Amino acid sequence: MISALILACSAGTAAGATAADEHRSGGTTYYVDCSSGNDAKAGTSAGTAWRTLQKVNSVVFRPGDEILFRKGTTCQGQLVPQGSGSDKSPIRVMSYGSGARPALVASDARAAVYLHNVEGWEIRGLDISDPGGNVTDPRTGIYVELTDYGTGSHYVFADNYVHDVAGCDCTNPGQPGGGIVFNATGSRKVTGFAGITVTDNTLRDVSGIGIGTSSLWARRALYPDGPGSAYGPDTGIVVERNHLSRLGGDGINITNGQHAMIQHNTVEGFGLKATTDHAGIWSWNSDYTTMQYNTIGGGDAGKFGAFAFDVDGADVGDLYQYNVSHDNSGMMLICSVEGLPSDRPTIRYNISQNDRDVSGGVIILACTEQTNISIYGNTVYAPTADTLWWNVSPDTPLVANNIFVGKPGGSAFKDTTSTFTGNLYQNVSTVPADAHRVVGDPRFVSPGSATSVDDAAGYKLKKSSPALGSGVHLSQDAPRDFYGNRVPAAHPNMGAYQGAGQ
Repeated sequence: MISALILACSAGTAAGATAADEHRSGGTTYYVDCSSGNDAKAGTSAGTAWRTLQKVNSVVFRPGDEILFRKGTTCQGQLVPQGSGSDKSPIRVMSYGSGARPALVASDARAAVYLHNVEGWEIRGLDISDPGGNVTDPRTGIYVELTDYGTGSHYVFADNYVHDVAGCDCTNPGQPGGGIVFNATGSRKVTGFAGITVTDNTLRDVSGIGIGTSSLWARRALYPDGPGSAYGPDTGIVVERNHLSRLGGDGINITNGQHAMIQHNTVEGFGLKATTDHAGIWSWNSDYTTMQYNTIGGGDAGKFGAFAFDVDGADVGDLYQYNVSHDNSGMMLICSVEGLPSDRPTIRYNISQNDRDVSGGVIILACTEQTNISIYGNTVYAPTADTLWWNVSPDTPLVANNIFVGKPGGSAFKDTTSTFTGNLYQNVSTVPADAHRVVGDPRFVSPGSATSVDDAAGYKLKKSSPALGSGVHLSQDAPRDFYGNRVPAAHPNMGAYQGAGQ
């Protein structure tokens, strides 16, 4: 549902930079002061800074160039730069001076920052917004689009504040909208990305997805009816330490990803303008996506689903581990649409606190069959849910060494196909068949007290816990638990904690 980003003339020479300047710096540094600059000047020093984004957009930049915006200023319009850098010599957009980070404000534009058919760009330390009244068309803070380009490499977006992005809850791969979005389009040349790094950004009040990749080059054996005539994989994806809040749609979504790493992110509030189901973090048509150490909360899409996580279509080897999900419409949806089966998803050592059953269960397995599903070592604490677990699919997952705590009076387990073994059940109205089950109080240290992956000690186990050493041996078990404790080769605990009793 969501995805993704040469030179012509010497911009440095045109601006008056000498060959010696370029040799010393590896490129030319340009200054932009949208308060008191002058587009008629050279732009190569703070005293000769340019004034407008239009001037910046008119220059073809080269590898090693830098574009510095003056702090404390606001630039109106779109940044649509030209030229490409390289992995070793990227073009950098940053700031200079003192004060608040420089602001780029596009009013109801397709994107505040639009990188089209260029590569080798880094953008750091900017304030980026795209407010407006349009709620029917896609709008984006930073939008990277590659059209019939081939493979574009080296995109680094770090420490930016992307906010107040208007537009629709658009997930169409042809025109996605959101905070930071990469999209591969066209129909003549297979296109994709190699090297996407999105770190330490803050995104707030974005109408669409927070961070995502999208593609019209999605057709492969696992997705035979996908858009495009071939598959354009996106490689080298790292999305980490970002803080996202008040999102209209999904939090983070990877489409066409290969071995993407999504970790240490916080998503607080998503699906708030939903026109379809959403998830905090998920992948689509991707292989071996790792999603770990993330905190996902406040997902609320009204009548639609707003799950922390989603195992969706045409994925292989998704790994969800060491995450905290709290106060969402649900924790996990496992649902593959017809003709797009997924294989080998693993959900392990996560903590779910106060997630609800808005769509019928805290954990739901639905739609068509997915294979080799492993769900183990998780702690699910849902004291308000009528239904903890609901399997209405042909899926036959392994469900082992988990702790499930429902509401006083009993929460339902609805499943006739899964293999349950070595789980603890408290406040469950109908305990499933489980030869190694424990029924009773797990005796957490302080349930309900977790706020993030860094503050979840309340789900450690007391010395009197019946879950200690009561789990079953799993040959595919993780080396460590949620808290970093080693998982013993034999007699593991039930739940996300594998240490000694507290």
